[in-house]
Amino acid sequence: MSEKLAACLFALILFAQDKPSSLTKEKEIVLEGTTSFDYVTVDSDAGRLYVGHAPKIDVIDLKKGAKIGEVDGVEGAHGAISVAEFNRGFATAGRKNRLVVFDLNTFKVSKEIETGENPDALLYVATTKEVWTFNGRGKSVTCVDASSLEVKATIKLDGKPEAAVEDAAKGIVYANLEDKSTICVLDAKKHEVTATHPLAPGEEPTGLAFDAGDGLLFAGCGNKKLVAIDAATGKVMATAPIGDRCDGVAFDAGAGIVYASCADATSVLHVKDSKTLEALASPPGSGGKTCALDAKTHKLYVTSGPRRGEKGVVKVLVFAPK
Repeated sequence: MSEKLAACLFALILFAQDKPSSLTKEKEIVLEGTTSFDYVTVDSDAGRLYVGHAPKIDVIDLKKGAKIGEVDGVEGAHGAISVAEFNRGFATAGRKNRLVVFDLNTFKVSKEIETGENPDALLYVATTKEVWTFNGRGKSVTCVDASSLEVKATIKLDGKPEAAVEDAAKGIVYANLEDKSTICVLDAKKHEVTATHPLAPGEEPTGLAFDAGDGLLFAGCGNKKLVAIDAATGKVMATAPIGDRCDGVAFDAGAGIVYASCADATSVLHVKDSKTLEALASPPGSGGKTCALDAKTHKLYVTSGPRRGEKGVVKVLVFAPK
């Protein structure tokens, strides 16, 4: 069965019910080591999960549900992505102010590239075949050619960037500016900011997801709101309450569902239309930090662990559709 057909069948099953189904916890994957952790990223094609778990990146096999390797020397690790075309992975080392390049087969580091101060989120920009790091304290974006590994541009921003997404069809990148409560629009080829849109009533946006089909952006905000924005105009279309300390947002296009991972629980919202977000039940025990969706299996992965000053272990919570 093709991936596209499977997604269509999944959507039909969900919408045949009165409300789309929520999630159930399938397992917890415990990660040994420090209690510093951040982004989780799914590589559906390779069947892998990458978790920022300083001072390294943990690599998890999705089928086994177990760790199979790690990328060492990523001090202040925030996150990692894979770019199969070049057989390379890329990770942000916030304390080093570096983009770390590693081999996807051996997980060995091959190069470190200087970025702006405190690189946090990162994104593979298909439009230009570049890896962009979003530098928190530096209030900038470092654009690195994924093939030559040369820095092609540095884009100055008006605020502190958090998560970012690409509309590859239009060659546009959108990024949350947490301290400005806005979304900035960047032209991928020109390497410049072309617009900035306020998110009010949303404040301090962190997680960001994109619905390419309907042209909607979903920003999870620090004041317990999820904001849906028309990407073309920057207009706020809808808002919905979510949990406390949201740090990640994921969108399941097949089901029309947005997930916002928050400290107390992962909020689940059905996108009925561009102006209507319908709250669904949160899975028990789903509180965490960041999240990522596997578009093939529709499973959601949520990082969970102690916050500052707390004790505990770092876990990846795995949720599957009911």
